[in-house]
Amino acid sequence: MIKMLGVVVLLLSCCFWTTTTFTFHHIPKTQPSTTFLELSASKNNNDDYASLDSIRRRQLIWSSFIASGSAVFLPPPQEAIAAAAANDDDDEKETQKPFRKLTTADILLPPLDNRQYLYTQLEDNDLRILLVSDPESPEVACCMNVHVGATSDAQYNIQGLAHFQEHMLFLGTADYPEEDSFERFLSLNGGSSNAYTDAEDTVYYFTMESASKFSEGLKRFGSFFTNPLFTEAATGRELNAINSEHAKNIQSDSFRVYQLNKGRANGRHPFSRFFTGNYETLRDRVSTADLRQTLIQFHQDHYSSNQMSLAVVGPQSISQLEQMTRQAFSKVPNRLSTTPELQWKSERVYDAAAPSLLPSFGSIVEMIPVQPLRQLTLSFPICYGQQDERQQALYNKQADYITHLLGHEGPNSLLSYLKYQKDWAQSLGTASDNELSDLTTLDISIELTKDGLQHVDEILELVFGTLQLYRDQPMPNYVLTECVQLTDLEWRFATKGGASNYVQSLATNVEKYGAQCQHPEWIVAGPRRLAISEQLTSAPRNGGTQIMTQSQLQETQKLIQDLLRNYLTVDNALLTVMSPDLLKSGGGKFQKEKWYGTQYRVKSIPSATLQKWKTARAPPEIQYPTPNLFLPTEQGLKVKLPPKKNLSKAQKQSMSSKPPSIIRKDDRWTVHFKPDDRYGQPKAFCVVELYNSGQFYQDARTAALGMLYVTSVLDRLEESVYDARLVGLTYDLQLLPKGLRLSFGGYNEQLPQYIVEVIAQLKSGNLLPSTDQELDRYMDSLKRGLEGFDTKQPYAHASYYAYLTLQPMGFQIPNDEIRQASAKLTLQDLKSFSVWDRTDYIRGEALIQGNWNQAEALQLMKDMDDALRPLSFSSSSSSGASIPKFQALALPSSREYTQMTVQEPNPSNTNAAVHVLLQCTDRSRKSQVMMEILSNILSEPFYNQLRTQQQLGYIVSSGIRALEETRSLGFVVQSSTASVPQMTEAILAYLSGVSQYITTKVSKLEFGNTVQALCDVK
Repeated sequence: MIKMLGVVVLLLSCCFWTTTTFTFHHIPKTQPSTTFLELSASKNNNDDYASLDSIRRRQLIWSSFIASGSAVFLPPPQEAIAAAAANDDDDEKETQKPFRKLTTADILLPPLDNRQYLYTQLEDNDLRILLVSDPESPEVACCMNVHVGATSDAQYNIQGLAHFQEHMLFLGTADYPEEDSFERFLSLNGGSSNAYTDAEDTVYYFTMESASKFSEGLKRFGSFFTNPLFTEAATGRELNAINSEHAKNIQSDSFRVYQLNKGRANGRHPFSRFFTGNYETLRDRVSTADLRQTLIQFHQDHYSSNQMSLAVVGPQSISQLEQMTRQAFSKVPNRLSTTPELQWKSERVYDAAAPSLLPSFGSIVEMIPVQPLRQLTLSFPICYGQQDERQQALYNKQADYITHLLGHEGPNSLLSYLKYQKDWAQSLGTASDNELSDLTTLDISIELTKDGLQHVDEILELVFGTLQLYRDQPMPNYVLTECVQLTDLEWRFATKGGASNYVQSLATNVEKYGAQCQHPEWIVAGPRRLAISEQLTSAPRNGGTQIMTQSQLQETQKLIQDLLRNYLTVDNALLTVMSPDLLKSGGGKFQKEKWYGTQYRVKSIPSATLQKWKTARAPPEIQYPTPNLFLPTEQGLKVKLPPKKNLSKAQKQSMSSKPPSIIRKDDRWTVHFKPDDRYGQPKAFCVVELYNSGQFYQDARTAALGMLYVTSVLDRLEESVYDARLVGLTYDLQLLPKGLRLSFGGYNEQLPQYIVEVIAQLKSGNLLPSTDQELDRYMDSLKRGLEGFDTKQPYAHASYYAYLTLQPMGFQIPNDEIRQASAKLTLQDLKSFSVWDRTDYIRGEALIQGNWNQAEALQLMKDMDDALRPLSFSSSSSSGASIPKFQALALPSSREYTQMTVQEPNPSNTNAAVHVLLQCTDRSRKSQVMMEILSNILSEPFYNQLRTQQQLGYIVSSGIRALEETRSLGFVVQSSTASVPQMTEAILAYLSGVSQYITTKVSKLEFGNTVQALCDVK
């Protein structure tokens, strides 16, 4: 049966296909052709891209991936812990408010949200539940947030215990003892699941296309928290998965920096520990039997319904969802557990007077990254001493105003000065992250140029001088108001996303706003709106822009100043510099961090330098931004065609599948137009294609020039259009194998003028670098971006090479060829590179859709055409040129597989991977559907056999990928322990048993369920 499918490719990497869940019915009768690729690896990579749901596995995710590292944990005396917990528990009981049941009318929701909500609590066990009824949802989803995470490992002195607990819950329960029971159920019903362990929370979730099976899915999921088995056999095997996951993360810069920053934390605080776990912490220091008993004890101590928050989304009514959740979760025991963070409440996370592995403040940590990064990071820990401080931050989000200003990329900004006045920075990003219940960090990351790496002290002086500017000159009220208006725009016109992501955010928000802050009415609005404390009565539910009240302005100004004066200071800054170039510089020897092997060194900052930073002042070129003129007016936010309501699923599918109409077709343009009569958004989008015969991809040099051109012009354009981008106006320029593509989108009121102005700037030639020094900045950025390919995970490399074999010439040029060609480019080459005055464009095509009528669409096309002139088109008949047509290549026909072996480019990566690719070259619709059904049938048993049972590696996945009208199935394993021959043999052995599995294990009912799930998706 497999031989009839066509092509096999085995490779050292995993591919990102979209896995569609269905069953097997027919195999297309094609001549078998087999190709085998394998990528033999040396060591691990820093890419964390294997976190997609289609890669059916458990994973560890951190709420903030700006840092990584390790520390020594010094546990406080147990009697102190017990006393603190007892005292704080009493305080908690005194301040706990009675539970409030809320309906849709009580919860602050976006105006366009037509879903029904119920926030309630199970009488049997006090489990907090948020139910969301959405008749339009094509899928069902459920998420459980358990308020216990990796910081609670310290209680048992086993690092990685909470993460291991997360893995084990998927491996059988008393009600459903088979280890693959839940995953198989989901696979046969168009579903998937995943989980992650955070510092103080563990989150489990699943989705399904089959709404009729949701009740059973909830019961199976509920048994995770009622009666998990923790069998000794599964415990022993799953240790391998934990260790493989850690091996994958070793080459991840995000984990490395995160652990280094944890090493600077208070050694008495559990945040300083190693969270993921590996053989050393979970196997070598404890027996399997003892580990199993500790897992059971951890579950009994912390997996209590009063510390859980559940969110459910489905098309069923609220009453139906409530009944299903009660049946599935009423048996979850309420052990009256206390919130875990109470145990270490007396310890500040970062404390200069406390013991720590690395110095916290007054020093710079220099580290060698895996990727070709060159970066300076400032991290300001904001430790809350009281609950009301945390609540104020959640309500007012004063840190967001500061990150908005520091991260501004327009004229007179900090980045503008660093980039164009000094040539020290390429980009700058800011973020505010809630690490723990009592810790938020405000982070500034600056991508340095080569010259900038030599001027770190001066850059830091500019950053601290800018913060001083904000202290000396409080923010203008228009800045605060604009921030509120920007978030309000997103809120007013928020559209529904996928149920999976939404249910995850809801479950974590139930914990944060329902349990901790006791304001469940803000479960939806809390993380998405600024200054929400006065919006319960003043927030516009049916339109109108939210304006900050005078009291809000005054309160926010005060909180911003408190934050600037108390936390965003030289004495409270964690400073990190990372670059491979540091190995070549002086400054002392590098050490190796314990868990990830990160090379780092700590440099004490001279007192004179610290004093200089404390008295720094911003240069006059750095100022507050001017008012944003791109904010749309209320008149401009009107919708021309109100969305049609109460449509059936068939009617919606018909509307979605209805093609745009052609409103112009002449010797220059074919214009397609589709007005928005479904979503009711004051937005529009436009895509313009200028076709040629493949000149932008005719060879590696041309492709490299195109990449350098796009990199430079888009970077120079960014400052002038930054205000527009803040408002949601977007643009993009791509040079593709078929020609040039321009894409625009956003609120339609100012979009036409914006499009014309962007085209004019792109055509002007003023955006190209004018000096070799400026060119060097873009060349360096391009070079490091291309070199970053080497540090991807082995499975990603395997996917790349596997699908490279299917790409025709002129559609993808190998990374190494582009790298070689780009190294030889000069400023004159770039200036001579023709984009807008070419004579080989054959024709133009445009798609315009959204909140416009046909007359407006035609006028926009005329304005764009005028802006593009004197660009001309030469017809294919007169020039003899033709637009390239993509057609996937067929792999070599053979009854045996073809093997390709590629050396892993990252010598520090200890992982290897194998990728087997089966190609079906039959382009019929029937064969395409059969391949999708086959993909669904094989994904779960493949994962169960090679990942759960054989424990070959952490990354085990399979899925389907479409190239043109062909379909290919990929099977991937990445391992730090198994050899390439072992993984190859295991995959091929599995495939050899597929025919028997389908005929003996897949029932007609299961087949029907998966086919129905496929129909629901389509």
